[in-house]
Amino acid sequence: MQGSDARGYGRPEERPARRIEGFAVAGGAWATAIPFPSPLAYSYSYALRYADGLVVVDLGWDSDEAWDAFLAGLARAGARLDEVIGVVVTHAHPDHYGLAPRIREHTSAWIGAHPGERAQIRVDAAERRARLDEISAWLRDCGVPEARQAELDGELGALDAVLPTVEPDVELEDGKPVPGTGGALVPVHTPGHTAGHLCFHDRDRNLLLTGDHVLPKVTPNVARRPGSDPDPLRDFLASLTRLRDIPDSAVVLPGHEWPFDRLSRRLDVLREHHGERLVEIEKAVAGGCDTVWKVAEAVSWAREFSAFTPRSLRSALAETSAHLVRLAEEGRIRWPHGQGDA
Repeated sequence: MQGSDARGYGRPEERPARRIEGFAVAGGAWATAIPFPSPLAYSYSYALRYADGLVVVDLGWDSDEAWDAFLAGLARAGARLDEVIGVVVTHAHPDHYGLAPRIREHTSAWIGAHPGERAQIRVDAAERRARLDEISAWLRDCGVPEARQAELDGELGALDAVLPTVEPDVELEDGKPVPGTGGALVPVHTPGHTAGHLCFHDRDRNLLLTGDHVLPKVTPNVARRPGSDPDPLRDFLASLTRLRDIPDSAVVLPGHEWPFDRLSRRLDVLREHHGERLVEIEKAVAGGCDTVWKVAEAVSWAREFSAFTPRSLRSALAETSAHLVRLAEEGRIRWPHGQGDA
């Protein structure tokens, strides 16, 4: 079985050399590649034109380079910043929500998200400090060795610097059309990657914007950590089923990588991956691994576990914890209470 991914926000020098700027998707729809310090290199921001103006789906990483790319993308689409009437986000991770403060500063556009994303947003210093303390305590519960715990705690300052701080203006609800789109753009609640993750179905253009819920090659991180739902893998698998109603003829526009079609095939691959992953983790527990750390160390990954950056380590532990909880809920393992709890 191919090892799972454990993607963090890597160092800028880890980016592939290949760069793209964006592309036209369909009539009145454009994609802009926003530079992102990660092996993935960029995330996508999509601009969709409706009668009332432009609605943007997702905002990239917060940097001057990213902001310049966002503005250049609008210009290539023949649009202006003051035409943006609203922004909707698939989820509030920094590579999809980072430019929110600049949108708030430079436009009158509203920002919309699912209310479940509030757990990702820390509006002041006290909330940020509490978030970092939660993460540090969670890592200890996962059984991280003391030497690595010190390393991970030392890196939390970098996480603090990118935590989203802007609260949305509009709460988006499953199935209720996005304001200003004439009923064409409809949110689909797809929890799993985060509790409030949304996909967006543009019914007129036959487009599905999937954020990090479905990607064409990378397996999205399904993580149990502070702020997540109690059983995120259960949620993720149920969300895959929800997307079965989307026509296979739809063009899928993900948050990373490239557009694709035949959505049902990708949904099958993702479900199969997690089924195999559950078996692998079940065997690790049967073999005597009794902490989240030991299980994560024992199973396969796309890269060597020992070479993970602190952020990749957090992702790997959170993904492992999600699978352990699912196995315990299915009665396939007995798992010590408290280890890796969110």
